[in-house]
Amino acid sequence: MKLTAIALSKVNTPAVRRELSGILQCTEQTIIRYIRKNEHNGPLTTLGAMEQIRKMTRLTYEEIIERGIVRKTALAERNKKAG
Repeated sequence: MKLTAIALSKVNTPAVRRELSGILQCTEQTIIRYIRKNEHNGPLTTLGAMEQIRKMTRLTYEEIIERGIVRKTALAERNKKAG
Protein backbone atom coordinates (compact mmCIF):
# COMPACT_ATOMS: atom_id res chain seq x y z
CA MET A 1 0.00 0.00 0.00
CA LYS A 2 1.07 3.53 -0.72
CA LEU A 3 -0.47 6.90 0.06
CA THR A 4 -2.37 8.70 -2.68
CA ALA A 5 -1.19 12.04 -4.05
CA ILE A 6 -4.10 13.75 -2.27
CA ALA A 7 -3.13 12.20 1.06
CA LEU A 8 0.53 13.08 0.59
CA SER A 9 -0.29 16.73 -0.05
CA LYS A 10 -2.51 16.93 3.04
CA VAL A 11 0.00 15.09 5.23
CA ASN A 12 2.86 17.37 4.23
CA THR A 13 1.94 20.14 6.68
CA PRO A 14 3.80 20.97 9.89
CA ALA A 15 0.87 20.06 12.18
CA VAL A 16 0.28 16.64 10.63
CA ARG A 17 3.99 15.88 10.40
CA ARG A 18 4.43 16.68 14.12
CA GLU A 19 1.55 14.38 15.07
CA LEU A 20 2.90 11.58 12.89
CA SER A 21 6.40 11.98 14.31
CA GLY A 22 4.97 11.45 17.78
CA ILE A 23 3.03 8.36 16.75
CA LEU A 24 5.89 6.81 14.78
CA GLN A 25 8.46 7.95 17.38
CA CYS A 26 10.77 9.65 14.93
CA THR A 27 11.72 13.19 13.94
CA GLU A 28 9.71 15.45 11.67
CA GLN A 29 12.59 15.26 9.16
CA THR A 30 12.11 11.48 9.02
CA ILE A 31 8.41 12.00 8.30
CA ILE A 32 9.37 14.33 5.44
CA ARG A 33 11.62 11.57 4.08
CA TYR A 34 8.78 9.03 4.39
CA ILE A 35 6.49 11.40 2.46
CA ARG A 36 9.07 11.84 -0.32
CA LYS A 37 9.74 8.10 -0.64
CA ASN A 38 6.11 6.96 -0.18
CA GLU A 39 7.19 3.31 -0.13
CA HIS A 40 4.88 0.32 -0.45
CA ASN A 41 3.91 -0.78 3.06
CA GLY A 42 6.05 2.01 4.50
CA PRO A 43 5.70 3.54 7.97
CA LEU A 44 2.96 5.94 6.83
CA THR A 45 0.69 2.96 6.06
CA THR A 46 0.77 1.56 9.60
CA LEU A 47 -2.53 1.49 11.46
CA GLY A 48 -1.57 4.25 13.90
CA ALA A 49 -0.29 6.55 11.18
CA MET A 50 -3.30 5.97 8.94
CA GLU A 51 -5.73 6.59 11.79
CA GLN A 52 -4.01 9.91 12.58
CA ILE A 53 -3.95 10.89 8.90
CA ARG A 54 -7.67 10.11 8.65
CA LYS A 55 -8.44 12.07 11.80
CA MET A 56 -6.40 15.17 10.88
CA THR A 57 -7.18 15.35 7.15
CA ARG A 58 -10.77 14.03 7.25
CA LEU A 59 -9.98 11.80 4.28
CA THR A 60 -11.48 8.31 4.07
CA TYR A 61 -9.22 5.28 3.99
CA GLU A 62 -10.06 4.89 0.30
CA GLU A 63 -8.79 8.43 -0.30
CA ILE A 64 -5.62 7.76 1.71
CA ILE A 65 -4.44 4.44 0.24
CA GLU A 66 -3.71 3.42 -3.36
CA ARG A 67 -4.92 -0.16 -3.40
CA GLY A 68 -4.55 -1.02 -7.12
CA ILE A 69 -0.77 -0.77 -6.97
CA VAL A 70 -0.62 -3.38 -4.22
CA ARG A 71 -2.58 -5.88 -6.27
CA LYS A 72 -0.35 -5.38 -9.32
CA THR A 73 2.78 -5.78 -7.21
CA ALA A 74 1.45 -8.89 -5.48
CA LEU A 75 0.54 -10.43 -8.83
CA ALA A 76 3.97 -9.67 -10.24
CA GLU A 77 5.64 -11.33 -7.23
CA ARG A 78 3.39 -14.37 -7.48
CA ASN A 79 4.12 -14.69 -11.22
CA LYS A 80 7.88 -14.50 -10.55
CA LYS A 81 7.65 -17.35 -8.07
CA ALA A 82 5.48 -19.46 -10.38
CA GLY A 83 7.65 -18.90 -13.44
